[in-house]
Amino acid sequence: MRRLAVMLLLLGFAPSMWANSSGAPAQVSGAPGEGNCSACHGGTPNSGPGSLQVRFDGVMNWTPGQPVKVKVTLSDPNATRWGFELTARAASNPNLTAGSFRIIDNTNQLRTAEGKQYVTHTLTGTRAGTTGSSTWEVEWTPPSDVGFGDVVFYAAGNAANGNGQADLGDRIYTTAWTASPGTPVSGLTKVLPQLAFGSSSDLGNWATAVYLHNTTAAPVQATVRFFATDGSALTVPGINGSSAAVNLGPHGTGVVEVPNVGPLTQGWVQIESPEGVIGYGIFRQALQGVNPQEGVVPLSSSNSAGSFIVFDETDFTTAVAVLNPGASPVTVTVVARDDTGAEIGRFTLPLNPRQRDAFVVRDRPAMTAMRGKRGVLEFSASSGAVSVLGLRFNGLAFTSILPVER
Repeated sequence: MRRLAVMLLLLGFAPSMWANSSGAPAQVSGAPGEGNCSACHGGTPNSGPGSLQVRFDGVMNWTPGQPVKVKVTLSDPNATRWGFELTARAASNPNLTAGSFRIIDNTNQLRTAEGKQYVTHTLTGTRAGTTGSSTWEVEWTPPSDVGFGDVVFYAAGNAANGNGQADLGDRIYTTAWTASPGTPVSGLTKVLPQLAFGSSSDLGNWATAVYLHNTTAAPVQATVRFFATDGSALTVPGINGSSAAVNLGPHGTGVVEVPNVGPLTQGWVQIESPEGVIGYGIFRQALQGVNPQEGVVPLSSSNSAGSFIVFDETDFTTAVAVLNPGASPVTVTVVARDDTGAEIGRFTLPLNPRQRDAFVVRDRPAMTAMRGKRGVLEFSASSGAVSVLGLRFNGLAFTSILPVER
């Protein structure tokens, strides 16, 4: 008996494949040529009263290089513990990995085998005692070219009875969902380098709104995407997702509002739209006993190699948000000049793909000479692009400084 148990472990058919709350091993996603745990649990996959679904969050298609959240939802009326495994492959070749996954919470973990990625649950992700259904989220970055073609997400799920055993009380489900690249359109990608919502005891209550206007005589659709400061997809209140589609009628106007909900959270916004769509962002701050104040900022280009911001540090404080909107790392050189044009400070700022950094400029050691002076800040990317937003503070009061792009 002991020898048989050891052999089963070596073959991968141990109860820990799904009954073990530490997560499933690689290669049980149900992808072609892979198992799905039914050999261990018995029965026929998808024979139970539940279902397994894979979908994008907020969008139907993928855009090259644009991170998107993938939701895996497993449901079964009799289950009280949950597990899953997910992988992404090229529809044209199921042995070819499609894109890459990134873990964004403690309910999932990443495994690799033979150069392929698999996402599976963690102990926390089994959600013991939860009934009805369970949903997991993971970030997926698509291939860099629409020529890659359709992508198939293969998933297997275990809706378990929670007894810690691999028995027929556990229901196995599988699914394969195909996601296509979006149809290329002649349009623009613009960004808002600053996003703020939620509350802080020191900085008050913040909300952000993005206003869009269609200057053409034809209906169009724009996509607004929200990102955290590290470039990962960010779920925001108001839309309960990381992206929103905005339908604009002929000469129509639309708005996406991110209200003051939860703790203060910052990030940035990307807007994809056809030619003829214009817009701006508004940051709204509310402090107890003080009238709310707003800053208005135009949308920035996503391919500008540099920007200029005029500063006044005689009675004010200059802060900036600096964004790398591209898919490759960049190094941004920041130069300060006084009102005579003389250089008074310089430093470099490395930014990872889609990373945003925000700071008070004169707090940088190389920029202390700005204090008490007026002048200009020059931002330039060695390669790629950089987007910049300036803010001027007097205490907690603020206004925006419009950048000049080049």
